[in-house]
Amino acid sequence: MNPKKPLTPIKPMGMELVFLYPCPQCGQAVPVASPVKPALAQCAACRARFPIVPVDERTVNFVKLMTAGGKAAIDPDFV
Repeated sequence: MNPKKPLTPIKPMGMELVFLYPCPQCGQAVPVASPVKPALAQCAACRARFPIVPVDERTVNFVKLMTAGGKAAIDPDFV
């Protein structure tokens, strides 16, 4: 890294929606990135594995489209 060059903040190149599922064993929130198919999640706290209900892929795609893949979600006062 060049120490003379000022560090410019980087804009996001994409985005992912994270859904929180409660662990049935300990209640800890387990983050899962856009699970559009049935899957098993694993709790980081108690290591329990459990099946999760998928989310609607069309809804995820709509949010991504409306925010231009995260680019439109940038704070306009910052740039």
